[in-house]
Amino acid sequence: MSSFDIEFAAVTDIGKIREKNEDNVLISSDLGLGVVADGMGGHSAGEIASNIAVSVLAETVRKVNNGQLKIPQTFLPKLDDTERKILMAANLANAAIYSTAQSSEIYKMMGTTLTGVMFDKNFATAVHVGDSRLYLFREDKIVQITTDHSLAMEHVRRGLLTRAEADHSKIQNVLTRAMGIKKNIEFDLLKFPIKEGDILLLCSDGLYKGLKESDMARILHTGKDMTIVKLCRNLVRESNDKDGQDNISAVLIKILPPKTITFKQRLKRFFHYG
Repeated sequence: MSSFDIEFAAVTDIGKIREKNEDNVLISSDLGLGVVADGMGGHSAGEIASNIAVSVLAETVRKVNNGQLKIPQTFLPKLDDTERKILMAANLANAAIYSTAQSSEIYKMMGTTLTGVMFDKNFATAVHVGDSRLYLFREDKIVQITTDHSLAMEHVRRGLLTRAEADHSKIQNVLTRAMGIKKNIEFDLLKFPIKEGDILLLCSDGLYKGLKESDMARILHTGKDMTIVKLCRNLVRESNDKDGQDNISAVLIKILPPKTITFKQRLKRFFHYG
């Protein structure tokens, strides 16, 4: 468990022009987990893929925590327990999406992004594939933690496009990695320290299409005294007002000081009285 008290909020919106919302979000205080997934594919396939991604990820983490499922000793033994847990959960989610995609012609091309983060002690561990993002807002500065797995960003890394050109490129939405497309895929695994006052933002591409990083930082700074739910809604609403061409999803996570436990609470925990 985290050394800090952590608040979670999640908001998803269909946007202005889409007929359905293929994004899925999940927050769980008891698991210390936040997830965003942005589905793709015809019919309802994208919505199904993103739903499988978040639900299988969370259910696997829960089963490992409860002792219902064990991580094989041979599974990436050099990683720590939290890294192995979230990465195994992501791999099982990918296998479930891939299996569903192969079961019907309707679902054959379905897939999804996935960006999830879990907390343990003073660290956050993120698993990521696709072009949904994880940002860290600390001391009034916002930094993108994840790397987009998109053709446009690949061109940026190779010096073929500037970041500004990539944001308006026709290949912006072409993913180089996503869940469900292959039986086995490579996830990015990221671990970094957290501190009191940090705010983590997970979002689908619909959010950052409408908001620049400077916009996100402004909203998070001016709304620091708001409830986290209202702050999350403000991010989604302003992105929708400025663009709204895609589904928009955001998960906000605020790192608070550890809760003070009274002597009576300590006794209650020790003796388990009602």
